[in-house]
Amino acid sequence: MHDNTSKIPTSNSEKFVLAIDFGSGGHKVAIVADSGEVIASADESVTTHLLPHGGAEQDPNEWWQGAKRAVKKVIRNSNISPEDIVAVACDSQWSVVVPVDAHGEPLMQAVHWLDHRGGPHNRKISGGFPRVHGYGFLKLLKWIKLAGFPPTDSGVDSLGHVLFIKNERPDIYQKTFKFLEPMDYLTARLTGKITATQKTMAPFIIVDNRQWGAREYSDELLGLAGLEKEKFPELIPNDGIVGPLRPGVAQELKLHPSTQVIAGISDSNASVIGSGAVGDYETIIYIGTSQYMTCHVPFKKTDINNFMTSIPSPLKNKYYLFGEQLTGGKCVEFFLKNIVYPDDEFNTGQKPEDAYARFYTIASQSPAGSDGVVFLPWLNGSGVPKENPNARGGFINLSLNTTRSHLTRAIMEGLAYNNRWTREGAEKFIGRKIESFRFSGGGALSEVFSQIHADVLDVPIHQVNDPLNTTVRGTALLALVSLGYRSLEDIASLVKIKKVFEPDESNRAVYDKLYTQYLELFKKNKKVFAALNDH
Repeated sequence: MHDNTSKIPTSNSEKFVLAIDFGSGGHKVAIVADSGEVIASADESVTTHLLPHGGAEQDPNEWWQGAKRAVKKVIRNSNISPEDIVAVACDSQWSVVVPVDAHGEPLMQAVHWLDHRGGPHNRKISGGFPRVHGYGFLKLLKWIKLAGFPPTDSGVDSLGHVLFIKNERPDIYQKTFKFLEPMDYLTARLTGKITATQKTMAPFIIVDNRQWGAREYSDELLGLAGLEKEKFPELIPNDGIVGPLRPGVAQELKLHPSTQVIAGISDSNASVIGSGAVGDYETIIYIGTSQYMTCHVPFKKTDINNFMTSIPSPLKNKYYLFGEQLTGGKCVEFFLKNIVYPDDEFNTGQKPEDAYARFYTIASQSPAGSDGVVFLPWLNGSGVPKENPNARGGFINLSLNTTRSHLTRAIMEGLAYNNRWTREGAEKFIGRKIESFRFSGGGALSEVFSQIHADVLDVPIHQVNDPLNTTVRGTALLALVSLGYRSLEDIASLVKIKKVFEPDESNRAVYDKLYTQYLELFKKNKKVFAALNDH
């Protein structure tokens, strides 16, 4: 576990939030001041178990124990009185399903967003005639009208995970009291109340999202999926307060028992708020384990061609662009873990703590365009803007002159090409040009990565200050707004920009050329991907 603490004296006027951010790689727990400053933080890792036939699972008990260890560390190392911590709030990865019993105890490992095993079951319920984009036309209309988007072919959504459990783990399905997303699971452990919201349940594709703030499951969508309403949690308001901490939890964590727990949100909700992008159409690029582009919009809309939709935001009467591209920084992690520092007979040694810094330094030694090497980032299939569960990653156009500096830079450029591709769909979706992006997440720590994005997308990139804490900052600021300690208008001024990266026009020609070939590689390898990976 890693902790980062800066002790400061507190004043009676300051309020603090304990924010728990749970991502694919683990937890970040932080105490955040009402100024947006992170006072103390601690990290805990979590293991993802990759299984045969496209399976991926995590242990919910590991989530809870890791969260408690990090909370205790942060509270112990900070100089904050428990009475000044006014709220606990959780954000998390989503499209991750954990079935629980009536006491909130998990009945099996959580099915992770990397998991494809629900794909056949999604495809079974979504077929029909006539077919449009692979869906039965009338079913597609219902899903778009009510939920905003249909089930994925790949089964990486929560609906696919539930259908996998129902069809292949029927004993677990029968015992399940409720199916939960991670943020709602952690909130239930904190409060003893099993709840969810319209926004956290979106990946289940069974909630009526036509009206912001609706608190009803759709009987039509449940019917299409063949699921029972009783298996899903009570829906509370999107900006709701779940209630105080359970007394035993408050005592164990050394928090005041009156501390309020705010309704959870997804990490994409948290990151756009924590980047200061609270106005409509203010767009961010986030690169952590996953990669996505998002902004708030004042409407509900679906673009099935580009696999984009808008789903309810925690901000009142707002929606936000849902544009998950799947693997992002996971590509860098894969390269370092499996290629550079694997535990094998080559014996290259353990991955050093500064491995990511070394990665970015080596990438800077390669010219723009990596001498023609192109990286395909679809290590677990492609998401936005074109879903293909069979797509896979790879390096293309290697030569005898290719070095690791070319490979490292090509990975970063490949992720930037996918953001450029996504941007084209996003601009059509929101009906306007995106003139700049805020850049956050671990990827935004790198000036090289920031400049590559500026060059590939040909727009200024605003590197958010303290980008690693984007999600905990956003989660905490939203909690302060919910409790009335801050206004929504305050948030933008509390998030600072570290540096603006302008496009280097000398790189325009090479990136235009390689981007064109990147798209061709996706299109022309579709049959190859299907032949190799369609199980």
